[in-house]
Amino acid sequence: MLFVLLAVVLVAIPMGIYYWREHKLSTPSLQWPVLAPILKLDYTPSPPRIYGTRNGRQVTIDAHKSGVRVATILARPSRLRVEVGPKEEVAARAGMVVPDPVAAGDLAFEERLLARCSDKNAGLQLFDPVLRQRLMAQSHVDILGQGAMVQWVVPAVKYPDPAEDLLDILTVIAEEMERFPEV
Repeated sequence: MLFVLLAVVLVAIPMGIYYWREHKLSTPSLQWPVLAPILKLDYTPSPPRIYGTRNGRQVTIDAHKSGVRVATILARPSRLRVEVGPKEEVAARAGMVVPDPVAAGDLAFEERLLARCSDKNAGLQLFDPVLRQRLMAQSHVDILGQGAMVQWVVPAVKYPDPAEDLLDILTVIAEEMERFPEV
């Protein structure tokens, strides 16, 4: 009897710890207060949101209907509309505004993702080999840049390193978009 009780305890405790950890990582109100200081940003609990300045830009990380939205604000609105994501999603979302696909000649990139930009030449400059490689290294890509904001919707933001990668890529896109101000 004691052996069975000991076996149950030895199995139940690690399982409980595992499930608590997963719950904590998947719940923004529990994880983001820890994550925000690591990213050198601020946290507000209601609604859960991380915000502040990173790379000289205003950034936010907040809940979105289909996951988490990571966004950066442009210093001035851009005339460009830039988007990149899985082919099916980008094509469906385009609707009436259909920016030109960016054909960079990178087969691996173009098989997985569809990049569009309202200015074909700007799109070729923006989606250079370095940015394409950084995007290919991400498990989920769904970026939309228009007006004064670039946003990326991801399933979750749990760890600092992937969050920093998202914010850095958004900064690159925002900088390029700012080179084409709204007229």
